[in-house]
Amino acid sequence: MIENISSDIVSILIRYQTIDISEISVYQYGFEVLISSFLTCLIALVSGLILKCVSASITYFIIFAILRTICGGFHSKTYLSCNLIFTIVTLSVLIMFKFLPLEHFSELHYIFLLFSVLITYYYAPVENENKPLTMRQKKTFRIIGTSMVLMLAIVSCVLNIKFRSSYCILIDSTLYVVAFSMFVTDPRKGEKQNE
Repeated sequence: MIENISSDIVSILIRYQTIDISEISVYQYGFEVLISSFLTCLIALVSGLILKCVSASITYFIIFAILRTICGGFHSKTYLSCNLIFTIVTLSVLIMFKFLPLEHFSELHYIFLLFSVLITYYYAPVENENKPLTMRQKKTFRIIGTSMVLMLAIVSCVLNIKFRSSYCILIDSTLYVVAFSMFVTDPRKGEKQNE
């Protein structure tokens, strides 16, 4: 669907001679990314509206989007499966935030944070095959990603211990899903199996 919409937009732009025919693939990809990004933002917002926690859904989306950009992670083969997985993950995080009592989250709080910090430190960044990174970029993204996760972990601990806020559940769950996405995707696991 996203590919078809992007293709239609590119066809219209070509018809009106707005873009050069030699750059079709660049514009096609650009519009696909733009539409897909808009859909993920919309999914997060609608999920927040349905569950009556819009500020939490916006917070989740910002943390998720920034960390995924820096740390990388799992990429679906199709936009449909990508958006379906994102919807399930978003609803799961927001349902935990909304309905899980904070006192039942205390053990998970530390497990989620420890997992997130260790996985980010060890695996980040997981590069996309379409966007390879230089060694310098990998080092920089690892430092930034790990620093951000540590900073968010501290914020989460303060929210949990001092303010008893459910936002620690939101932060922990978001960090966990980003870390899990890196863990299941890391190409180094395949390299180790091949050796």
